[in-house]
Amino acid sequence: MSRPTPYKGPKVGQEAYDAATGRVGVLQDICHVDDLAFDHRMPGPRVAFLRPAEGGREWMTDAGNVMFPEEAKKRPDVYDAPRRE
Repeated sequence: MSRPTPYKGPKVGQEAYDAATGRVGVLQDICHVDDLAFDHRMPGPRVAFLRPAEGGREWMTDAGNVMFPEEAKKRPDVYDAPRRE
């Protein structure tokens, strides 16, 4: 079994960009899928939970989609990509 790539993105409490949705939020937590008690439907082994900085509904995404907003802006292929709602 191969090990997942180490996570090198934002830490809990920091602003994070979700490449899957094109949204920026505050990272709440990253969990391994085996630690979740519900169907996660994520392709990778880790799930990230984000919440809008101004408050609102938390969402989850594959941790592989999470990056620093500054890093995303340097990559137009990611930052300007069509966003799925």
